[in-house]
This record gives sequence, structure tokens and C-alpha cells, in this order.
Amino acid sequence: MPDRFDEAAAWALKQPLGPEEQVALEQWLALDPRHSGALLRAMAGLSLVDAAIMPEADDQSRIAWPRRRIMAGMAGALAASFAGVIGWRTLTAERVSTARGEIRRLPLSDGSVATIDTDSELRVAFAADTRRISLDHGQAWFQVAKDRTRPFVVDAGIAQARAVGTAFSVERREDGVDVAVTEGVVAVWPSSARGEMTILEAGQFARFRPGAAAPTTGTAPAAIERTLAWRSGEIALENETVAIAVARFNRYNRQQLVLADPSVGEERLIGLFQIDRPEDFAATLAATLDVAVTTTPDEIRLAKKTSATR
Repeated sequence: MPDRFDEAAAWALKQPLGPEEQVALEQWLALDPRHSGALLRAMAGLSLVDAAIMPEADDQSRIAWPRRRIMAGMAGALAASFAGVIGWRTLTAERVSTARGEIRRLPLSDGSVATIDTDSELRVAFAADTRRISLDHGQAWFQVAKDRTRPFVVDAGIAQARAVGTAFSVERREDGVDVAVTEGVVAVWPSSARGEMTILEAGQFARFRPGAAAPTTGTAPAAIERTLAWRSGEIALENETVAIAVARFNRYNRQQLVLADPSVGEERLIGLFQIDRPEDFAATLAATLDVAVTTTPDEIRLAKKTSATR
């Protein structure tokens, strides 16, 4: 009787599949939860994983996976395959960081571009058979040059993202990791082997939280574009609270906005503001929300106007 790894190799070699073969593959995967992991190991070894994640535009060559989410065995096998087959952990990495208020556009050696947000740090490790970014903290938006022979993987601690010829952002914070796709298709999965791989298309996002087996996902193209307005040096607000806006401005500026009155932070507003001009934002609050503004070289204090300040 064939070994499951032999069967997995046979399925990998058959790609792309016809309709009847696709049904048969679905049935084979359902027979044993270990089959999904075996299949991914086989495909990684044959350098065909990228065809599953980012197929060419020609619909005739598209690989239609049986599920939008590929279960834990495949996610774990993917990480294991990269660590073992590519040996990325031994690569020499270039460290890149940005200071407060700095937004940096970084051309990469393969033709890709990383746009790095303020107060961020990442490491770039490229080799003949792989392209890997380790995001230690902060956020970056990647425009990935197509190269099927060199997987482009972003490691953000608890989460991984992989793409070919696409554009997406990854943000790593203490409370989790957010991935948002602006162009093409990206595969994401928890770094632990007990999660799921999820395929994201343009306009979709995934939020990973520590300990969760799967991310929270959704479709919000307009919201994604607003949250990425920092690439143009702007902060875009669409009914967000003043408190959220203040937190965004303070990431970029030495002169900090201070909510002297918590009730001001609960107000909501719409607008487009320059990241490096918190004083303009404060002036807008004063004009539209009846806010009193007190300015020093280090702070811009915001409070509700009283009868004495009107």
C-alpha cells in the first residue's frame, strides 16, 4: 500500500488538476488529517508552493485549492520545509530601522520595495533560493517583484506571510500582528504548527493574536487604504475617535498631543491630516469640536472649553 508521502508526491506532480482530479484530491485529504501536511511537504520540496499561493493570470493554469483555509498540518509543514530545505536561518541579514517620524522607502536587491513606517525595525535576508524579511517591530508595506523560484516570506513573530508579485502590509505590535493585502494574493499562517493557513486577496486583512489558532479575517479595502495613508505622510480618519487620532499623531512627532480632558478623546471626526503637523489637527478640533488648545514646545494639550475659555 502506498505511503502517504508517496501519494502526496504524486498529487504534487499532477498539479494543476482537472475537475475530476480536484474532487479526488478533496476526498484524499479528507481520509486522514495527516494528508494535508504530507502534501505541502511534497509541494515545498518540488518548489511548487508558490503556484498554489499566487497562480498566473491564465485561468487554465490556476490551482484551485479544495479549501480557502488549509489546515494546521500544512501550515506547520510549510514552516518546517522552509527551515529545512532553504536553511534561511543561516543567512546573513541586513538590519534596517526607522526613527520616530521617519518613513523610509527601501528598494530591495530583487526589485521589490519596502516602505517602512515610523519606529520600525526589520531584517532583510536574501539568497539564491529565498527572500525573507523578519519584522521585529513596527510596520512595512511590501511591493513584491515576481520570482517564483525565490519565495518572499515575512516573519512577524507569531505570524508568517508569503507572496509572489503582490503588495501587502504587515504590522507587528505587542498585542498581535495585522496583515493587509492591497494587490494580488498572500498566504498567511500562525508560526506555531497548530493553526491554519489562510489565503487573502486584495482588500482583505488578517489579525493574529497570541495563542489564537487562526486569525480574524475580513474584507475592508477602503479601511485598509486609510490605515496605509502614512505611506504618503498622511493620517486619514473616517469616524475614528480623537483618542485614536492622537495615538497615531504621537507615533510620528516629538511634540505630543495630550488629552487633558478624556471626554475629548471620545469625540469622532472625519478628515485627512499631515502626519507632521499635529498643530493643524489641534486647530481643527478647536474649530469644530469646541476644544481648548494649549501649546508648549513639547505638548499640545486638548480639553473641553469652559465658560472661562470661550
